Amino acid sequence: MSRRKAVLKVSKPRRSTNRRQASSRISKSEHSSHKRQAAAVSGQRHGSKSGSKRTLHRSKAGKSQASRIIHKKGKRPFGKLNAAKVSHRFRIGYEAGYQAGYESGYSSGVTEGAASFTVTFEGTSIIIPTFNQGELLRQCVESIGQFTPEPHEIIIIDNASTDGTADYLRSMTGKLRYRINPDNVGFAGGVNQGLKMARGSKLLLLNNDTVVTQGWLNNLHRCLDSNARFGLVGPMTNYISGEQLVATSYTSIEEMHHFAMEFNRSDPLRWKKTARITGFCLLFRRELFERLGYFDEGFLIGNCEDDDFCLRVRLLGMDLVIAGDAFIHHVGSVSMKALGSEMGEVYGRNLDFYAKKWGSVDQLIVEMESLPANGERRSMIQYYPDHAVVQGNRGAVYELHAGVRRPLAGVEGLQVSPARLSHVELRGCTRGEGIHADEVRQRTLAAADHSLGLKEGMLLQKRDGQLFFYEGGRVRRIISELAVSVWGFDRQVPVSVDDSMLGSISIGLPIIAPITLRADNI
Repeated sequence: MSRRKAVLKVSKPRRSTNRRQASSRISKSEHSSHKRQAAAVSGQRHGSKSGSKRTLHRSKAGKSQASRIIHKKGKRPFGKLNAAKVSHRFRIGYEAGYQAGYESGYSSGVTEGAASFTVTFEGTSIIIPTFNQGELLRQCVESIGQFTPEPHEIIIIDNASTDGTADYLRSMTGKLRYRINPDNVGFAGGVNQGLKMARGSKLLLLNNDTVVTQGWLNNLHRCLDSNARFGLVGPMTNYISGEQLVATSYTSIEEMHHFAMEFNRSDPLRWKKTARITGFCLLFRRELFERLGYFDEGFLIGNCEDDDFCLRVRLLGMDLVIAGDAFIHHVGSVSMKALGSEMGEVYGRNLDFYAKKWGSVDQLIVEMESLPANGERRSMIQYYPDHAVVQGNRGAVYELHAGVRRPLAGVEGLQVSPARLSHVELRGCTRGEGIHADEVRQRTLAAADHSLGLKEGMLLQKRDGQLFFYEGGRVRRIISELAVSVWGFDRQVPVSVDDSMLGSISIGLPIIAPITLRADNI
């Protein structure tokens, strides 16, 4: 009896010690208790064996292990709460913390992703638009992986394929980048989405029905890098129209690669300037794209959009070159042939659009040869009328003047609808101070050349019907029907002039129509 009392006397002072000291000692106990209790709750959630033992094990006194942990050293870390309430509070806190962390992480991820979206790398973005033909696409991608040691990225734009192409692309996540369109936006539309995603210092457009070969990209690079005037470079192939066709006799992929190994021996003497490169494989610099802009989406499905692209490159004073020492295999027009009887109709419609946009191409080429760039770094903006009213993809309206885009207010009263330009073209213009549409009208009316009786912005017409725009003391020929309508010249009454008057005025760059854009994100 006396021994029991002695024990009680010894233990009592520990419990009745100073509150601060007790609190200090208990906080350490509470910390380890919290950790053990959290592990118990975690085990209970995930159904682990260790968790279930920890929460369901009962002592001889009938108390749960969690309860014993809470009662350690005679102090409940959560006051008078029982184990169930502690678990409930922990769960609420855990879920709230997880959600807050997820939202913060997602937000910072979006911010960092947006910041790095425009960061380029020294390498080539290989852009492949595709519509069905999943097995050919797979062969193309595998050949790129096998024969392209140069730094590159692969970007595939799927135009609503129905043959499992989308599933293949998802299975390749991490190995390539892709976009799956809900609708078929055509070759030009697919290329444009790829160009928007691309981050390489060089850009290469490639058909989905091609197989690349050993040394293909290296030889294309050598050609492009050899001369700053080289704008577009394309290889030779077995199936194509024009000067890029080479006769072959192989009957299998293995024989084709053996042929290509012999063919792809680097030789600058086999490079050749040309007037046209077909779009099955096109290599160019990002710097050119930033001056040239996207493909014209006015060409539906496919055909003629590559001719349009090539012509615009030539307007910038750049050369088109065939790398005669680079060969890739081309199955040929697989997606277009799948259209069946519609193929002829699509081609005819695109030819009509090309003629409506460019008028007489031969006349344009002769005209451009008389207006050489002479080292000038031209861009497509220079082929649009000065003081043109344009609109970006986000709805902002600007006035273009001498390479400057000025935000324009009061556009509701303008008689001319703004012409839609891409963000690439607008980004090439310096942003100036905003102005009101009334100021534009007053300035135009005030400007006049009294020596010739001509006013700035006057529309002139020769007897043969050709239209010219008087601007900055020069006359600029309006090359086509589409250019007349896009820039609103069809709402002006032209002034008749004769050849002698036009001959006394300096000639400026012709005025062309901008590309048609159907996508709202470029």
